Amino acid sequence: MKNLENTFKEINKTNNAPKKHGLEMVADKETTKVTESLDTLHHAITHDRPITESTLGGLTTAIGALSINVGGTTMSISETEKIPDLKRSMEIFKEIQDGDVSNSKQLTFISPLIAEHLSKHKGDLDLSGLNTISDTAAEHLSKHKGPLYLRGLTTLSDTAAEHLSKHEGNLYLRGLTTLSDITAEHLSKHEGTLSLNGLTTLTDIAAEHLSKHEGDLSLWGLTILSDAAVEHLSKHEGGLYLSGLTTLSDTAVESLSKHEGYLNLHGLTTISDTAAVYLSKHKGFLGLSGLTTLSDIAAEHLSKHEGGLDLSEAICDKINTFKK
Repeated sequence: MKNLENTFKEINKTNNAPKKHGLEMVADKETTKVTESLDTLHHAITHDRPITESTLGGLTTAIGALSINVGGTTMSISETEKIPDLKRSMEIFKEIQDGDVSNSKQLTFISPLIAEHLSKHKGDLDLSGLNTISDTAAEHLSKHKGPLYLRGLTTLSDTAAEHLSKHEGNLYLRGLTTLSDITAEHLSKHEGTLSLNGLTTLTDIAAEHLSKHEGDLSLWGLTILSDAAVEHLSKHEGGLYLSGLTTLSDTAVESLSKHEGYLNLHGLTTISDTAAVYLSKHKGFLGLSGLTTLSDIAAEHLSKHEGGLDLSEAICDKINTFKK
């Protein structure tokens, strides 16, 4: 093909060329299509011929399909247009290459190559600006040691969850509102604090899987749980945060009373006398700071609880009147 003005000049780099972390045009068949479309447009202009809608549409389509190297990942221009503030992410990529991760929270896109760089950082790593992550990037991040904040993720594949379960350090995934049973099974193998505060629903099977997690388990976003799910979670070893629950059946409370460790039920505003009997037998710190009313019988039962109680001042004073 002859090289005309106003056309792209294709430059094919060898496989041994150093990898770039910025934006780079990838020469392929789509580049040729753009060149051909520009050639057609150029010919129409120079020969004073009408430019058809088809010609312009073909050029637009060809440009949208162009491949660009974005931080080590090949993407079409159309795909890059869906990434919020890509320019800023590319600037942060450069900072990360230079060893500065202070602005990583602003990243809206992450390539496996950049994830590999970040995995070598020791300490807190905040990537809460991401709403999605590839399986390969997750695999790299699983090698990071320290608290990992992925609070913006709204979806997580089962494979990515399996990778992240191997991460050493606290894991924060509060952007997830649902969790598949398989994903729950993978995440249950994570050791350390696991924050899933965005979940609004949890199946009984998922609850059973998560009950096997070792470390604090935070599920603040749940406002309702079946008695079966509660029974499963009661077997969890570590702090259990369920402050989103505003009501619990006596059966559910009986199950939770068998939980050993910190139990956060700050969402409850009142409990029955029967529930108080069960909770009095709980071993560990018990959070009930949301209680606004409590019968004398319930207060007397809670006064027998062995372990710390987190209560409002008024409820605490009432319970103390029954302590010998």
